Amino acid sequence: MSLVYLLRHAKAVWPTPSQKDFDRTLDKDGTEAAKILGLEMKRAQLKPDVVLCSTAIRARQTLEYVGLEPPFILQELEKLYSGGPDTYLMAIRMAGLEHEGSQSVMLVGHNPMMEEVAMALSGRGDPPTHPTFVSGFPTAGLAVIEFEEPLAEIRPGKGTLREFFSPSEHL
Repeated sequence: MSLVYLLRHAKAVWPTPSQKDFDRTLDKDGTEAAKILGLEMKRAQLKPDVVLCSTAIRARQTLEYVGLEPPFILQELEKLYSGGPDTYLMAIRMAGLEHEGSQSVMLVGHNPMMEEVAMALSGRGDPPTHPTFVSGFPTAGLAVIEFEEPLAEIRPGKGTLREFFSPSEHL
């Protein structure tokens, strides 16, 4: 069994006229949502072996405020900022190959990729897609998808959405 955690960055400030999207930081609600999510993850005993984080400031800050406790392997990947859903899926598989003993990986990234990957991977279950995704994948949302296969072999439609957390909806 393997687990994939898909974490969309928490709510960020709107960019100023001269600011790049990449450099946007979390706003007050985003910081609070990330902290709440960290507490929920700890309560539910959710702890990834490997964390792949977008290099965008808001994604790195989200991970920081979630406050995962070591040990875990951290890789910052620019391609999670600029890539599409196929890039996210390939990153999961590569983590499974590069870190052979790992049974779980968390991606900290962006929409629309998070929503598309979550819907594509969590094809099993009843219903096959989670009702929360109907209105989109909220900021600071975390999908936990379970697979029978190892990470390196996961395929779309073969996962089951085990849990979904959305602390930003309650702020």
